[in-house]
Amino acid sequence: MNLRFLETFVWVARLKSFRLTAEKLFTTQASVSSRIAALEADLGVKLLLRDSRGVSLTPEGSKVLEYAERMLDTAKAMKQSLDSDRAKVGHIRIGVMDTVIHTWMSALVAELTERYPQVEIELVADTALNLREQL
Repeated sequence: MNLRFLETFVWVARLKSFRLTAEKLFTTQASVSSRIAALEADLGVKLLLRDSRGVSLTPEGSKVLEYAERMLDTAKAMKQSLDSDRAKVGHIRIGVMDTVIHTWMSALVAELTERYPQVEIELVADTALNLREQL
């Protein structure tokens, strides 16, 4: 079962339109239709009813939608988990005015240092006009 086909199905179910789904997923209506047809063939059931009023779910489609949304949420959580496990390494230079340094910036830097210990943070304090020119 292809996650992209499930994602396409979820968007068709939400937007109730092949055209809007194609726009959302940056593809063509033909591609959306092909993905839905392949998913229906894979599952052996009709998922959507198409008529002049638009698109609606069959009873089987409603059931599949619940599972598809959970599967996509799980896939997204898995990717986020892997991303958060990777060490963030690098250098950030932030230009700020003196008043910002003495108010909320120190709390932000402390939090960033705690979350991303391998990221070096450089603060450049100057006037707004000079910072704009340096940007």
